[in-house]
Amino acid sequence: MEPNAAPAGRDSPDGFCVELDASALAGLKKMPVDVFDDVYLGEVKPDALVLCVDVRNFSDFLCSHDEDEVFALIKDFTSNLLSCVNQYGYGCSYYKLMGDGAIVIWDRFDEASSREALSVFDSYAEFVAEDLFRPYPDLGLAGALVVEKVFKYEISAEASQLKYRDYVGYGINLACRLQALARKGELAVNGRLASSGLVTAVPDASSGVLAELRSMKGLKDEDRDGAFFYRTG
Repeated sequence: MEPNAAPAGRDSPDGFCVELDASALAGLKKMPVDVFDDVYLGEVKPDALVLCVDVRNFSDFLCSHDEDEVFALIKDFTSNLLSCVNQYGYGCSYYKLMGDGAIVIWDRFDEASSREALSVFDSYAEFVAEDLFRPYPDLGLAGALVVEKVFKYEISAEASQLKYRDYVGYGINLACRLQALARKGELAVNGRLASSGLVTAVPDASSGVLAELRSMKGLKDEDRDGAFFYRTG
């Protein structure tokens, strides 16, 4: 559907028709499950921008609070995170919420996508610190942002008449591993992104960071030489 096309009607099993405008369609097409007619077998994105965010100390929170409090917090966290991505990361190609974290992908790395990714992280890290996590000072947002190759693919599930889209690739693996280095309010970035000049990053080749990097599985040698950190504020 073209961006400026008229609203589209989607028939439900009950015979009702739901009208979706162009912006709603564009947003829904960024989610893992697709009910539309786009078909692609696979695409390589050599310069994708991948943001991975995660809540620090969430496991301890789960063990020390009752179910109602856990459900209330995780629902608020995910719904507000989704709103943040839709507001600041409107140019992204895909996102997946994963409980106390998320992955957001831009198929192409450039000044606009890097600015959006930083806005998503900065805005949400500030929101949770000053509002959502205020009663829980041990909790905080951390993450990683990397430029790397990913593979975009789609499969069909004939029984449900849905299509499932997803991404795999070194860029996702790298972002998920590097985020473990970040503390609350910190964003780790890979060397390729740090050298682009679009993100101000502070290098860290301390013995502790190097030991963590060398213990991580599946990293390329060039990504074990040290880490870079973009810090909010």
